[in-house]
Amino acid sequence: MNLPPYIRAHYPILYLVTPEESRAESSILEAAKALKRDLQIWSTTEGFVNEKGKSIAQTEDAIDALLQVHGKETPDKTIFVMRDLHLYFNSPKVLRILRDIARDFKQLSKTLIIISPVRKVPAELERDLTVLEFELPKREEIEAIFNTLYTNNKAKLGTISDDEKERIIQAAMGLTTVEAENAFSKAMVESTTDESKPLISKLVLREKAAAVRKTGILEYFEATQTASDIGGLENLKTWLTTRNQAFTHKARQFGLPLPRGILLAGLPGCGKSLSAKAASNILGVPLIRFDIGKVFGGLVGESERNMRTAIQTAEAVGSCVLWIDEMEKAFAGMGGSGSSDSGTSQRIFGNFITWMQEKTTPCFVIATVNRIDSLPPELLRKGRFDEIFFVGLPDAVNREEIINIHVRRFRPKAEKLIKASVMKECVKASEGFSGAELEEAVISGMYTAFHHDARELLGEDILKAIEITNPLSKARAADLKMMSDWAECNAVNANKITAKADKGDKSSSGRQLEI
Repeated sequence: MNLPPYIRAHYPILYLVTPEESRAESSILEAAKALKRDLQIWSTTEGFVNEKGKSIAQTEDAIDALLQVHGKETPDKTIFVMRDLHLYFNSPKVLRILRDIARDFKQLSKTLIIISPVRKVPAELERDLTVLEFELPKREEIEAIFNTLYTNNKAKLGTISDDEKERIIQAAMGLTTVEAENAFSKAMVESTTDESKPLISKLVLREKAAAVRKTGILEYFEATQTASDIGGLENLKTWLTTRNQAFTHKARQFGLPLPRGILLAGLPGCGKSLSAKAASNILGVPLIRFDIGKVFGGLVGESERNMRTAIQTAEAVGSCVLWIDEMEKAFAGMGGSGSSDSGTSQRIFGNFITWMQEKTTPCFVIATVNRIDSLPPELLRKGRFDEIFFVGLPDAVNREEIINIHVRRFRPKAEKLIKASVMKECVKASEGFSGAELEEAVISGMYTAFHHDARELLGEDILKAIEITNPLSKARAADLKMMSDWAECNAVNANKITAKADKGDKSSSGRQLEI
């Protein structure tokens, strides 16, 4: 946060939004020293104190404090800091005094800075003060906190490799200084007391998960899925694998731009969400789920604030996969007038796509959609996403692979018991099935096996489950055709078309990937 230019330009009132009060005041103190200004800090519990915490005046009432700030006897070239003044904005007298300060301080070398953890600006003050977002700590600050704690605990922790140190710093990105210090301290204690000696970086990530969840909009996922858990989708896996070093320093030295993200479109159950989870392990970065539906709040300005908080947190996390599931539900109908909610949805959408276009942080967006026709066209244009993939139904080869994956996952010993001829029947009978429907067929077969004296799973159990299932592709044939027709010209097929593909199946829509 570069405060001196605002102070030199005689901005009368600055509204600093941050939960890190101490860090913000340190930044203000640095600006005051650089500009040779006096500093007075007020709170309702301490009154006025100087930069060293020494009491100046026991003025605990907000109105009396504002009158003192506005008084002619206060020295020129002074920066006044008022903590949590937003709590008093319901007072007409407080608003009036602030407007007087805004008028008069413009002509003087005085500045009032309001520090608040929330953005709450009354309409009466919108033109009189300037709102500044205080950024989360940068890498250098996080690294300095870790180095201090590590130096104090090196005897217990032993030597930490440079690679592990880098993972620890990256794991703490997106936290406040207090949260980072707490996470480091707790991780170091657990690392020295737990007999299994867990990596500090893993422990810090666990603490960050709790901090990210505080937003109520972002959720940290500890994804365990890998590329081997995905049946088919070879083009998509290849595309991701060629970018698994995209966030490294080596890639920056080579001149590679940071990847923006991808859009996965297709019917439900075809592996879009699974691919998003596996992508975090393929790319080697954490997975954060962004529920855009939770952005929208009932209070004026709340939705916009939630979107800013979510974006700021995601950017500060550093290298990560930002997963937006079923995006069409959040942005459906953006082509309308937006009058039903006073344009809030339009503003949120505009803020989001602008961020996607302009972002320079290593935040890789993976959005999934089930209905492409519900999305506004401006979201689909080139520049928002690096690529759009069509995730269609698995062909015969991929269906067999998916069935085997789930058999190995649930009943590893059963894989050798399933006859090749029965597996061939399962593959043929499951034409039009999605990956999720094949998984359910395996699970249903397991229930049958368990019901018969808990015997081992057989291929016949899976086949019976397939034969009594009506796949979604038949129930929503029109949606599948529309999506497939659209994908022919507008998307890359996530599946690699094989010679054994079903005749006329809908997995073959879209361009083929060439690498």
